[in-house]
Amino acid sequence: MISKKYYKLLFLVLFFFSSSNIFVSNGFASKNSPTCEITNININCLNIHSSEVIKIKLFNDPYRMQIKFRNKLIIKKNTTNNSQFIKSVRVNQFIKTRTKLVIEFKNPTIISDIKYYKINNQTINLSMYFSDTSEVNYAIAKHALNKNEGDIFSFKDNVNISVKNVDLPVIKKKINKKKSKKDYVVFIDPGHGGKDPGAIGQLGSLEKNITLKASILLAKSLRKNKKIIPILSRNKDIYLSLRKRTLLARKNKADIFVSIHADSSKNKKAKGISVFSLSDKASDEEALLLAKRENQVDIMLTGNEKIEDPLIYGTLIKMFQREAMNDSALLAKNILSNLEKTKLAVNRGHRFAGFKVLKSYDIPSVLIEIGFLSNKQEEKKLLNSKYLNELSTNLAIAIENYFVNNEN
Repeated sequence: MISKKYYKLLFLVLFFFSSSNIFVSNGFASKNSPTCEITNININCLNIHSSEVIKIKLFNDPYRMQIKFRNKLIIKKNTTNNSQFIKSVRVNQFIKTRTKLVIEFKNPTIISDIKYYKINNQTINLSMYFSDTSEVNYAIAKHALNKNEGDIFSFKDNVNISVKNVDLPVIKKKINKKKSKKDYVVFIDPGHGGKDPGAIGQLGSLEKNITLKASILLAKSLRKNKKIIPILSRNKDIYLSLRKRTLLARKNKADIFVSIHADSSKNKKAKGISVFSLSDKASDEEALLLAKRENQVDIMLTGNEKIEDPLIYGTLIKMFQREAMNDSALLAKNILSNLEKTKLAVNRGHRFAGFKVLKSYDIPSVLIEIGFLSNKQEEKKLLNSKYLNELSTNLAIAIENYFVNNEN
């Protein structure tokens, strides 16, 4: 017969082990629980179920975004005092099975970019990036989301967005007694860099080094114009993801985005300068392969399976992006028409494809292939400082002409 003393001891042991198991399981659960962290520039969600339903609504007075998650999530609020977007964050803690998040913004702000990291068949990590926008675009986004029942991930084909149906705000024109001169910000992006060398020439030159030198010279040429402020995405040999490059352009409130590259081709005789702008469909097979090669760089270097910009082909972003795409085409034509007047290289014309680095929804963006490293003679020219100086001078003139021709 077991005495009461041993019963008590057995009870304490069982209690200890059960408590330990609860502690461990809770710790494990919290570590792997769906979590969303709000930063100054985006919302990062970890361990989200792939079937999670997220609904978004926009409100005015003040500008705010309501995000509803079907399941319960842990919301982490970073310090957002210095955020260019966020004024305050509120989380509804009273709903046991769902999560409701409300973010109040300082100005009209939307989610313009979304990035997925697939963890497994059931789980994903998700990042949603903020972008400031105009009052009119905000009103259109609000209307489009309402029509699509708040679903930003898969716009319905039958959602017909007409500006006539949108309650557009009345924009009061500000009359300034003294007209301030407009300074234009040109964001120059030297392609590749760091662990990503880009194309390698027959003489052993690396694309990342040539694009950096050409970009620095272009910035130097543009600085001669007091109304233009050139900003480089990198001024040394470092790696930047494609996403980081476009985010830096937005952060610096760029008026245009110019990405500098040096191409490589199976055809060793291929030569000349191409200027690309964004399009859903490539202008030719070579452009398609080039865009595919450039777009895969991030995946090859990080090893993550990514699905980027599901909105880029959706109704909402298409509306915002259309004007930027038209301006990009205009910028490309300006550059090419100016280069035609020089004896620099064969003009390969304005071409287009789905380059990720050009997918800023509101910034006219072009990618310039300044020559072919697969052509030994062209590679020698690209290694010549005198040639690069002449090229940068003429590119600067073309950019200046674009701004002059498009001044309001």
